[in-house]
Amino acid sequence: MIGLGIPGLNIRLEVAFPAPPDRVFAALTDELDAWWPVSLRRLQGRMSLEARLGSDMVEIGPNGEGTCWARVDCRVPGRNLHLSGHFCVDNVVAGRILYDLAETPDGGCRLTLTHLAIGPVSVDHALNRRKQWSETLEGPLRRHLAG
Repeated sequence: MIGLGIPGLNIRLEVAFPAPPDRVFAALTDELDAWWPVSLRRLQGRMSLEARLGSDMVEIGPNGEGTCWARVDCRVPGRNLHLSGHFCVDNVVAGRILYDLAETPDGGCRLTLTHLAIGPVSVDHALNRRKQWSETLEGPLRRHLAG
């Protein structure tokens, strides 16, 4: 639930990585397919996202079927990547994913993820999505960045 009686998602997570912001930005875009969990893919297909304003985050399935997860509406390499779309959350009318990056004093990166969505999303699904995000950032993305 996003609060005040409006159904949806309001997820905010912060994760620190030892990699610099430009490296994390590249992982979120050009390298998405290398780390995005297969278990979270709708079609068990290939994920892609070009780091270009207006480009789509898409998944192409093994038989050529496809789905558009979101579209880039803000890109500042090494700082911000914002996407608008349903992000494969059933029943969502509108959604946003905000990846905000900041360099840490040790030369690493603090990634702040915000996932906002409006639509009839159950409380259980919202809690599960928060857990999925946490596990994805701390697991596959962290391992990918570590090499």
